[in-house]
Amino acid sequence: MFSSIAIPFLLGLAALTRAAPALNARTSISDISTAQNEWAADTSKVSQFLSAAPGLRGSALTTQAQAALDAELDELTRKAVLDAQFSKDPSVQAASATLGRPDTFQTVVDGLRRFADDGASMSAADVGALVGQINDTRCKNVLPAIDAYFRAASGFLKNGLTALANRPDNCPQ
Repeated sequence: MFSSIAIPFLLGLAALTRAAPALNARTSISDISTAQNEWAADTSKVSQFLSAAPGLRGSALTTQAQAALDAELDELTRKAVLDAQFSKDPSVQAASATLGRPDTFQTVVDGLRRFADDGASMSAADVGALVGQINDTRCKNVLPAIDAYFRAASGFLKNGLTALANRPDNCPQ
């Protein structure tokens, strides 16, 4: 049967298993960390663009807008990894519902696409107005929803960090 050494070992292993965070069968701790870090980097790229956009014109605006759009679309890949792990977390469920509304994430995508496609011909007033429209929904709805994902990931990873989505300098207060 079991030796006197095996029983304490098995009990200790069982205790560790209960104490360890439960991973989705398809998601590793590295996957979660990478998704959080890369989503944060993508979010930062978009925020940097929205901070700089009012001062950009012509091809500089369209080129940087395309990079921001690519980063925004890449966020969906990172979200899917975290959704797989945290789908039962009420704060992530609420955040996912917010991001899934057509007036939030899609508004940001549509605005960035407009910059990428038409930015070269936009006036300074048009650029400022579109930045304002994007930031209105992004700063009030999208970024707080991303924060909820980051809090879930940080709590799971227990890395001592609580990442928050980087805000553009021109977020409405």
